[in-house]
Amino acid sequence: MKRWAKSLRHQAVVLALTVIVTFFVGAFASRWLVPLTQNLTAQTNSPSVPNPSEGALRVAEQLQEAFTWVARKVEPSTVTIMTPSPTIRRFQFRFPPMPGPDPFEEFFRRFFERGIPSPQEEEQPKQPELRPRGSGVIVSPDGYILTNRHVIEGVNKIVVALWNDLRFDAKVVGTDEVTDIAVLKIEPGETKLVPASLGDSDKVRVGDWAIALGNPFGLRQTMTVGIISAIGRRPMETGVGIGYTEFIQTDAAINPGNSGGPLCNIRGEVIGINTAISSPTGGNVGIGFAIPVNTAKFVMEQLTKQGKVVRGWLGVELDEVSNLPDPTALGLKEPRGAVVVRVLPNSPAEKAGLQSQDVIIEFNGIPVRSIAHLQSLVGRTPPGTAVQLKVVRGGKEIVVNVTLAERTPEVVAQAQREAEWRGMVVGELTPELRRQMNIPENVKGVIAMMVEPDSPAARAGIRQGDIITVIANQRVESVNDFVRVTQNIRPNRSAPVTIRRETATTMLIIPPE
Repeated sequence: MKRWAKSLRHQAVVLALTVIVTFFVGAFASRWLVPLTQNLTAQTNSPSVPNPSEGALRVAEQLQEAFTWVARKVEPSTVTIMTPSPTIRRFQFRFPPMPGPDPFEEFFRRFFERGIPSPQEEEQPKQPELRPRGSGVIVSPDGYILTNRHVIEGVNKIVVALWNDLRFDAKVVGTDEVTDIAVLKIEPGETKLVPASLGDSDKVRVGDWAIALGNPFGLRQTMTVGIISAIGRRPMETGVGIGYTEFIQTDAAINPGNSGGPLCNIRGEVIGINTAISSPTGGNVGIGFAIPVNTAKFVMEQLTKQGKVVRGWLGVELDEVSNLPDPTALGLKEPRGAVVVRVLPNSPAEKAGLQSQDVIIEFNGIPVRSIAHLQSLVGRTPPGTAVQLKVVRGGKEIVVNVTLAERTPEVVAQAQREAEWRGMVVGELTPELRRQMNIPENVKGVIAMMVEPDSPAARAGIRQGDIITVIANQRVESVNDFVRVTQNIRPNRSAPVTIRRETATTMLIIPPE
C-alpha cells in the first residue's frame, strides 16, 4: 500500500513538471519564434506596390487609344508591293521509250513516282511566285499609290495587295530617279479604296511622334512607333545617293520591306515615305530615313499631270557653310545657308548677278538650312517663277531677284560643260561631289548626273551617281575624255563601260542607240 502511494506521488510530480515545461515552451515560442517566422515571411514576400493614380492611367490609356486609332486609320491605306520571284526551273521525269512494254516502268512509277530525265521534256518553266518586295500607300480613291523607285526597279510585273489581301495588277505612272519616288496606278473597280491623309512635312518637329507602317521582311501590316529624331538630314549624311530632297530621321523601327510605306504623325497623317536605314547589320538599329511627304506630293503631281518631273534651276555650284573653316569670315552671324562656289555661265544666277562667296540664307522668305534644303526649294518651284534670295555678301545682307529656268539635261550639260551619250549626262567630279559622295581623290572618272528612262544607258544598268572610269577599253578621267572616246563609237555598236558604284567596280555593256 505504501509503495503504491509513493508511485502515485511520483506520477503527479512528473505531470506537474510537464505542464510547467509546456507552459514555458509555449510562452517562449509566442514571444520569440512566432515574430521571427512572421519577419521571415514578410522578407520573402514581394513589397506591396501602390496602384497608379487614376489620372495617370487615363493619360496612358488615351495615348494607347491614339495609337490604335492611327493603326485603324492608316492600315487600310498601306499596301504590299509584290513582284515575281526569280524563275524556278524544274525537271519533268519520264522513262525513255523502249522497243517493247517495260514491266518495271509501272513498278518504279508507283514506288518512286519519277523516272529517268527525258531530254525532250527536261526543263519546264514554273509560274513565278509573287513575293513581297516593299510597301506603298494609297493616296487617291481611284487607285494612285506612292512608293519608292528602288522597290519596283527592274521588274516587269507589279501586284498590289491591300490590307484584306485583295490583289490588283499595277502599272507604273512614272518614276523619279532624283528623289527615289515612284507612282503606281491600280484599277479598283467596285472595290472602295481608303486613301491616306497627307500631312505637311514642313511642320514636322524633332520630338514629334513617328509611326511607321509597312511590310518588313514580308510581315504585312506591321506598325512601329518612335519619335522624329532629326529633320533636314542631307543625302551625304544618310548615305542615300539621291538629291533635291532632305530626309526625316526617326527611331521608329524601319527594316527591309518597309521601303515605300508611310511614316505618320499622331493624327494619322502621312509625313514621309520610308526609304532607307543606316545600319551595320542590315536591320533596324534605330536610325531610319523618310523622304518628306511634301517632296513626294510635288513629284507625284508632276508625274501624274506631265509624265515627268519639271524642276526649277538656279545654276550655281554650292558648298555647305559647315565646311568653311571660319563662317564669320564671310560675315555670317550663324552657321546656316549655302555658299556659292561657282556661278554657271548663262544661268539664271549669272543673269541675276549672284557671285562666288555669296551665302544664300533665304529663299522667298524661307530660311535655308543646307544645300539639300535649297535644292529642294528651287526644284519644287516652277520654271519661270521670279523669286527673292536673301544673300550675305561681304558681311551685308542683300536681296537678289532671280527668275528660275527649267532644269533639263540640255541646259545642265551646256552650263556645266557636261556631256550626253546614249541617254546619260555625265559631269566632272568636283570637290563638292567628292565630299558629298565620299569619293577618294585617287578615283578618276566622270559621274553620271542623269539617266533617261528606257535609254540604252538605263537598260544597261547605269544609275545616277555611278562613276564611269573606262569606256571601250579607254580610260576616262574628264568630260573631255568622255566626249573624245564616245565620238569614236559607232551608233550600231555596243560598248563596254567600267563603273564604280559606292565601293564596288563592275563592267556593264551599253547597247546601241
